Amino acid sequence: MTGRAKHPGQKKDRPRGVTSRSPGVHARGAKAAGALVCGDCGVVQHRGKWNWGAPPLVQLSKGRCPACQRVRERYPAGTLRLPAHFLAHRQEVLQLIRNVEATEKLEHPLERLMAVEDSDGCLVVTTTGVHLARRIAHKLAKRFHAKPRIRYADDEELVHVDWAPAPVTTRRRGAGGAR
Repeated sequence: MTGRAKHPGQKKDRPRGVTSRSPGVHARGAKAAGALVCGDCGVVQHRGKWNWGAPPLVQLSKGRCPACQRVRERYPAGTLRLPAHFLAHRQEVLQLIRNVEATEKLEHPLERLMAVEDSDGCLVVTTTGVHLARRIAHKLAKRFHAKPRIRYADDEELVHVDWAPAPVTTRRRGAGGAR
């Protein structure tokens, strides 16, 4: 048998009784008739689609959107670890991250930034969606000419993005001679 074997059982990163960490699982029951309005952020779900704006004239129910649920549980869908060489341009990096988030959030209300924190000499950015994390990674890669390493977790909607440390080039002197 090739590939990785599936091992049933409790994952260590989730509380007992939680079968899936995807907040979308909890929201699927809310796709009934009417509209759901998130009590935290005000985003509206109508006919299975989340939108910003006024709710339609149908039966309304209050609830929590999957993005607010992820923020409340502190369980990000995307994690970016920016190494120290990005911190030399900290203000530019933060502005680029916020611009990408603002653009993405207009079209996709569930794609949001959760936090931007310093940790062990790196800047750690967490997002509520995998697409926002990937877009931020691609924009940073294009701007700073650095290749990100994007890793997806098995059977989960999780993405981890990091960069290899900046290469240190050293020239050996006196070995060989000029060619």
